[in-house]
Amino acid sequence: MKNKKEKYMYVIMVIIILLIITIGVSYALWIMRSEQKEENILSTSCLNVTMEEELNNISLNNTIPISDEEGLGKVPYSFKIKNNCEEYADYTINLEMLSETTLRSEYVKTSLSEKGDKGVATKLNAYREYKELKSTGTKEGRQIKRGKLKPSEERSYELRIWLDEDVTKEDGVEGSIYKSKVVVESVLGEKPYTESILNGTDPVLDGGLIPIKINEEDGTVTRADETEKWYSYSEQQWANAVVLRDGIEDPGANEPIDENDIESYFVWIPRYRYEIFDEGNYDGLGTKEDKTQIIKVEFESKDEEVKSGTSKGQMLTHPAFTSFNTNGFWVGKFETGYDGAGSTAEAQVNPIDEAASIEAANKVIIKPNVYSWREIQVSKAYIVGRNYEETLNSHLMKNTEWGAVAYLQHSKYGSHTSVRINNNLNYLTGYAAIHEPTTGYTETNELCSVTPNACNEFGGSEKGQDGEYNTNYFNKSSVVASTTGNYTGIYDMSGGAWEYMMSGLDDGTGSGKLSSGRNNIYNSGFKGKLTCPECNDNSDVNNNILEVIAGIDLPKDERYYDKYDYNTSSTTYNRGFLGDATKEIGPFQTMKYLSQSRNVSSWYNDEAWLTSSGVPWVGRGGIFTYGTGAGIFNLDHAYGNSVSSHGYRLVLAF
Repeated sequence: MKNKKEKYMYVIMVIIILLIITIGVSYALWIMRSEQKEENILSTSCLNVTMEEELNNISLNNTIPISDEEGLGKVPYSFKIKNNCEEYADYTINLEMLSETTLRSEYVKTSLSEKGDKGVATKLNAYREYKELKSTGTKEGRQIKRGKLKPSEERSYELRIWLDEDVTKEDGVEGSIYKSKVVVESVLGEKPYTESILNGTDPVLDGGLIPIKINEEDGTVTRADETEKWYSYSEQQWANAVVLRDGIEDPGANEPIDENDIESYFVWIPRYRYEIFDEGNYDGLGTKEDKTQIIKVEFESKDEEVKSGTSKGQMLTHPAFTSFNTNGFWVGKFETGYDGAGSTAEAQVNPIDEAASIEAANKVIIKPNVYSWREIQVSKAYIVGRNYEETLNSHLMKNTEWGAVAYLQHSKYGSHTSVRINNNLNYLTGYAAIHEPTTGYTETNELCSVTPNACNEFGGSEKGQDGEYNTNYFNKSSVVASTTGNYTGIYDMSGGAWEYMMSGLDDGTGSGKLSSGRNNIYNSGFKGKLTCPECNDNSDVNNNILEVIAGIDLPKDERYYDKYDYNTSSTTYNRGFLGDATKEIGPFQTMKYLSQSRNVSSWYNDEAWLTSSGVPWVGRGGIFTYGTGAGIFNLDHAYGNSVSSHGYRLVLAF
């Protein structure tokens, strides 16, 4: 949460009126002229979506600012909507503020969730503005949900509204009034395209996500028609969507989208179960083997029974999907960039505190040919991620989510081969090495033209231009760096910058909490215990500090992080989780590249170091210098501090 100003106890009159439903329908007029004996018959399709209130209206009189945790615990206003026809119906749920309202929407927090799901706290003014108000007596509207109802489908929702805990007397809200009502609008909709092999895990579009198709020749983008085929996982064509920049309207189906109008790209990872291929019982180094294989994946809906296998050959529902109980999640197509950065140095930004991190969320850009946002502590990246698109439950990627992408990439639905390294030394996103490296980290730039059997070349380029040793995203040859081998996949999962995961070590004290970091110098910025305070780095005189007191609170919701058992060794790989691409990629051994020794896995010789007390956070993917040691199966331990070699990636799960 934001840094708190001094709180005052004062009264604000808040009345929530949630009463009406408005159904809108568009009619078309057909004119038919013909010479025939039989009469022409024309009938309109059924459109009948109903709303039923299940609990009384919310009435918050004499309310005060409360925390999100308290707000999410409030008794909700419950209602359900039902499509009573045999046709699809598109619907929006809008919250309209009545003319008597004097409280600004930025001070109001809301949560709309399907009944039984844990809600997400969102500022009301973060929702898409709803300008076409149909009701009289309303002054502002926000579109808080949109979706599609199948024939005869029913959905139940719970709405909670409360006053943001960061509101203070200085905000001038004392005595304000807030009144609003829920308005549900529905129009006749066409059946969306689905792929039978996905078994109901087709991409979910919400908020500002716009489905797109990508031209396989030059990477240009067209707005997809959701009723037509726009993805095919059986053909390694993954679903892509974009978030447009503020003020840019949805262009409509089959219309081109200018690259300058795009803020961020995302790729859909459908929910699946997989066949356990290695139980990962490796508690140290041994003899490396080539264990690369195509991973057996079966897509499964969240409505199906969860598979809970533990042994080789058994099926396991991937844990990345069960934590949020979704039919899939959207992954940033590229490493997160820093909007407006004109150089690699300008993209090295570590906000000074939590409030600055919240503000910095508006600098997120996820696109090709931009400078990767690096030198940011894990805690700041976490806050930026949670505040990027709250309505879409955005967050810093977890190690289990990385594993879900890696396993899908190495199934028959992905490229199931080595993902080419991004070897651009300027940390530009979406680049691909021209040559496949043949050796791992050597501390030197070994050119493939000179040492083809032991090359590890890397180099820079002008932004958006091909370099001597790499190609930019819009050069079709860059697709070797994609998880699908074509433009629909995810990039920068090999090389570029290391990517911090929201995954770390138990602090070893019995508290059940994550460690803040190694010591007083090298830590995540989260409040918490340090796991190696005695480690004497840079002769720091304060290394006797045992805990970070002044920092950002660790998340209380366990869905947003992975936690690994405490250990002092980075080679006790059996502490990893099934599905996170850690212990299952063994056995492991040490390899030597010139003067450099590295621990590697049995998958493409990717480097492998599990988190431990000295390095208690997780990084993935490797860096542009790492040659064969980088890769989608690269596993690294990290300090969690701000360092120029480490960036991050975002996920949307709703």
